Amino acid sequence: MLGGFGSINHMIVTLRNNKNLLPAKRSYFKNRNYSSIKNEYYNAVGDSFNIKKASGKQLLEVRYKIRLKRKRETRNFILLLSLGLPLICFTLYFTFNNFSFGFPKMEQVAPLDIEKNNKEKYLFYLSDGDAWLEKRDWYNAIFQYKNAVKLYPNDFGANYRLALGYAYRCQYEFEDCAVGKKLIDKLEKQFPENIDVKAVKAIFLH
Repeated sequence: MLGGFGSINHMIVTLRNNKNLLPAKRSYFKNRNYSSIKNEYYNAVGDSFNIKKASGKQLLEVRYKIRLKRKRETRNFILLLSLGLPLICFTLYFTFNNFSFGFPKMEQVAPLDIEKNNKEKYLFYLSDGDAWLEKRDWYNAIFQYKNAVKLYPNDFGANYRLALGYAYRCQYEFEDCAVGKKLIDKLEKQFPENIDVKAVKAIFLH
């Protein structure tokens, strides 16, 4: 029993001595910052440790180099942005230009709807103007005929009715004679053989 205890004790002492001979463990992920490096350097050189202070000129040179580096990085970034942004916009434009997202294209629908709406308004203005003309309300008749001419400036029917409204107002109220005469002269040049135009012009000549 005593012999066995002596062997075990000898083994424990041997392991302890071997452990003391091993180097201290170091982490491979040790934080290597300025303070730790400074302490290691101080421990290595001892009392001879000395850090020289940079002069004002040296600090200015360092600051100048840092500014140059930042300017160079900024210039490179702007250059890359100026080259890359147009390319991205160009790609997005051609990607989504012909993509309708399920909505009908305006050029396929809008002109037809606008033309239909204008046609309905045009017919209403002429019909309402004719009604006012029959009531001998020349002012309102002219107002509605003008609206029709705005929709179709070159339409003969609207311009003829407007000239007729001016003619009656000139004849009975002595107003709009000049503007009516100018309009009927224009229609006469465009339609020199039209009997209705000649009849309206005769009203201005009376």
